[in-house]
Amino acid sequence: MIYSAHDDPDLRDWLRWAAWSGEVPSFFRTVAEAALIADLPSYQLLRPVLLELKRQRPCPEPELK
Repeated sequence: MIYSAHDDPDLRDWLRWAAWSGEVPSFFRTVAEAALIADLPSYQLLRPVLLELKRQRPCPEPELK
């Protein structure tokens, strides 16, 4: 299946976190921002890289209250 950054179930939340959290290195943030504005063919090229970046720097789990 072909996904965009906004409907990718594996990366949607991570991309938002990486682009706007300030908790990741600038390289991660810049790639996440690029993915969010990429057209579908470009996003498909970036997707394997994004999955690896997510593996290296996962989004923190929300704190349970």
